[in-house]
Amino acid sequence: MSVATGGSEAAAAAGGGGGSRVFFQSPRGGGGSGGSSGSSSREDSVSAAAAVVQVQQRRHQQGKVTVKYDRKELRKRLVLEEWIVEQLGQLYGCEEEEMPEVEIDIDDLLDAANEEERALKLQETLVDCYKPTEEFIKELLTRIRGMRKLSPPQKKSI
Repeated sequence: MSVATGGSEAAAAAGGGGGSRVFFQSPRGGGGSGGSSGSSSREDSVSAAAAVVQVQQRRHQQGKVTVKYDRKELRKRLVLEEWIVEQLGQLYGCEEEEMPEVEIDIDDLLDAANEEERALKLQETLVDCYKPTEEFIKELLTRIRGMRKLSPPQKKSI
């Protein structure tokens, strides 16, 4: 195996400069690097370009993962959940860490047949709250109107 470096990169490597690149290549033909150096450097640049294209394709494929999720819906859901935590902190008069175990499942609420059933589920969840919850329930029902359930991401066949 021989080591091939480019002109200025060889100088940087000799001078101990950082950022130099070293390419490893297998010996061709009789093992000498005589007359084939011009064509082998061209082959190296072609293979380096192919490697760059492969990296870009991999990045593009990795980017597709987030496309499977509806980002706008996820952002709405996150904002809503943050609002719920803030409101529950006010209702219970404590910080999130001190709050009693209260679970409001947005997807469960969206599964409910109508607004009355959603309100009933929320009232049952907040039964331990000593402050009035009607305003919170009304506002939450308004905020979830038009939202969709989050389904697990669909796997795409390759």
